Amino acid sequence: MKVKRPFATTFCRKKVQKINRDSCIRCGTCCLKGGPTLHHEDKELLLAGYVGHQDLITIRKGELVFDPLLDALKPAPRELVKVRGKGKEWSCCFFDEKSSACTIYEHRLLECRLLKCWDTSALEGVVGRNTIVRADIINPRDPILEVIEMHERECPCQEVEELLSNLSRGTDKSKTLARLDELVRKDLAIRVYAIKELGLREEFELFIFGRPLFKVLSSWEERRFQGSVYADHSG
Repeated sequence: MKVKRPFATTFCRKKVQKINRDSCIRCGTCCLKGGPTLHHEDKELLLAGYVGHQDLITIRKGELVFDPLLDALKPAPRELVKVRGKGKEWSCCFFDEKSSACTIYEHRLLECRLLKCWDTSALEGVVGRNTIVRADIINPRDPILEVIEMHERECPCQEVEELLSNLSRGTDKSKTLARLDELVRKDLAIRVYAIKELGLREEFELFIFGRPLFKVLSSWEERRFQGSVYADHSG
């Protein structure tokens, strides 16, 4: 008696080949996904001038950030300081795409030294541990610290993400949009105050305050649009 097998269709007959590698081939994939998060071990590179505050961006608690281990976006559980991207892209600012090389390779940061795409065990041991926050690399007497505290209090990133979640669900749309508009205006006002009144150089803005909230909203809209396009084409 023949046993009927469940219906199944074979789409690919070749098995996925595991890539055996023990050294970097300089494809640049990891660099294009974003710069590393800074740890206390990286302070010496800042003091030596190989990396400057103008090269950094702050990821605020609750803001979506790329997780190299999950290979996906997730809310930051705490404040993080990362190497910034280029323009609208997250590609590490120290990555030279033409030569597919790191411009500070000899003085690269901890996560970059540990990253091996073929074996992430060393990187897994440090991700999310002993990371620095803005106050760790700012003069404790600098008045900008008070402005940072005010910014966090008046424009909390976690609230923005919660409001965006409400917007996705269609919860209290008019009230949600009004509050988002208020937060965006406060965010811009504080940035302008720091630059115009306190003399903060614009090149340090992303480190001091993180991404402007209007850009956070813009990124959310792009992800939402891409998701709807994917759904339209996969239905």
